[in-house]
Amino acid sequence: MWTVSLEGVGHPVSVWGILLLGLFIGYVAGMFGVGGGFVLTPFMINIFGIPAAVSVGSALCQKCGTSISSFLKYRNLKRGDPRIDLTMLGGSLIGVDMGTRLLEWLNGLGKLHFGHGAAMPTVQVVLDILFLVMLSWVAFYTIKDAVEARKRVIPRGDLTIPGPLVTRIRIPPYVDLPEVQLEKVSVTMMAYLGFLLGAASGLMGIGGGVIFTPILMYGFGLSVRNSAGTGVLLLYVTVAVGTIEQALQGFVSLPLSMLILVGSSVGSQLGTISTHYWSNRLLRIIFACLLVATLIVIGIDLSPFFIPGARGIPIPTSKPVIYSNSWMLGYAAVCLVMPIVWGYFASKYIDKFMSKPQNPSNSERVLVQG
Repeated sequence: MWTVSLEGVGHPVSVWGILLLGLFIGYVAGMFGVGGGFVLTPFMINIFGIPAAVSVGSALCQKCGTSISSFLKYRNLKRGDPRIDLTMLGGSLIGVDMGTRLLEWLNGLGKLHFGHGAAMPTVQVVLDILFLVMLSWVAFYTIKDAVEARKRVIPRGDLTIPGPLVTRIRIPPYVDLPEVQLEKVSVTMMAYLGFLLGAASGLMGIGGGVIFTPILMYGFGLSVRNSAGTGVLLLYVTVAVGTIEQALQGFVSLPLSMLILVGSSVGSQLGTISTHYWSNRLLRIIFACLLVATLIVIGIDLSPFFIPGARGIPIPTSKPVIYSNSWMLGYAAVCLVMPIVWGYFASKYIDKFMSKPQNPSNSERVLVQG
């Protein structure tokens, strides 16, 4: 198998293996409408032995190519509501900066011990646990949705059924989202949701779609197609800014990202074609199986951490990043305040420039004329 040493990886890796991984990731992205980072980052760490920080940065870089194509596709289809992107964008950009800084800090903490198990890099343990929690949650709701779909006699189509994030969280100010049939949605809630999605992108190397889409479906109550088309601009900008920040920290291996992008460009086209031949029910089952397989891979990789006498992994050479207490307090204040400040001004812009004037009804016209 043809192997080559890539910048930032630290050891030779199989070129054909990376290309096949990219092909698989692209196929997943084209088939399910997600970026594939939830598979890409764990597989680079656990299958190819690429350092966790470099895996995160390179996975994020690779998504710059796939996310712009998704953005253009869904804009042409006019799915979703761009008001959601605009409201959440400020919080997302702040979140991706926080996630990158947290990854930098974790990358320098060396090994972590648990009882008599193997010593493993702290950053790898934290990322593995986060992926286990996140993917278990997504797998649960995917399987739950597949079961409910079997009982549904009439398809819901693109009808929005307001979910708990809309009906139960009533924190002003509010914004209307007419293109997805929602009224008085909390701007504060959306602003901080954007912050959390950005933090996940910066820390875990995911575009955020694997988290955002279930939240839109089960939290906001959007249909599958509107969920897939909502947030594409948000995710694209977040990925682009996150890639720049990761590159400045030295976490991006450009040759690695390009190899993955070559494979994913082909795979995404094949995945898109597959959706025309397979039913939605079968696609849900395949997606759930993929999530379970990824969880198994992560679980196997993390198992030496809990097994007494297991062999550990070499200590990373990077040094810890130290922030002063005053800097941390100031940064925390910015992270808490700025998302809602952006969301407030975005809602004012939406009310002034994006809200469509309503035509008066016939009865109203009679009253006005009379």
